[in-house]
Amino acid sequence: MAFKKKAAIKVGKKGWEVIIPRPPNHATHARMTCVDPFSSDPTPKVATLPIQDFGCFKGVTGEFGYIRKDKKDKLHEEYEGTWTWNGYRVIGIEDLIGEGGA
Repeated sequence: MAFKKKAAIKVGKKGWEVIIPRPPNHATHARMTCVDPFSSDPTPKVATLPIQDFGCFKGVTGEFGYIRKDKKDKLHEEYEGTWTWNGYRVIGIEDLIGEGGA
């Protein structure tokens, strides 16, 4: 009998560990969208990182979602669902940890 997958996972190493919602199968990257309220340019800024490097988003606030890219950096799939990142953790992650653990 297989065990139930946890709703949240821990990624990163040492001081860069963060707990994020479990990515969909085949997702390879996380895409963060940030809006700077003090900028004269209202265009949101976008950053994309591999899921295992998610800790590099520390200190940056915004919304993120999961995507799938290949080795040539070509976008293959964009998954539904976005989460809010406050710069250090996902808002509402405690609810996911309570459901399935991390």
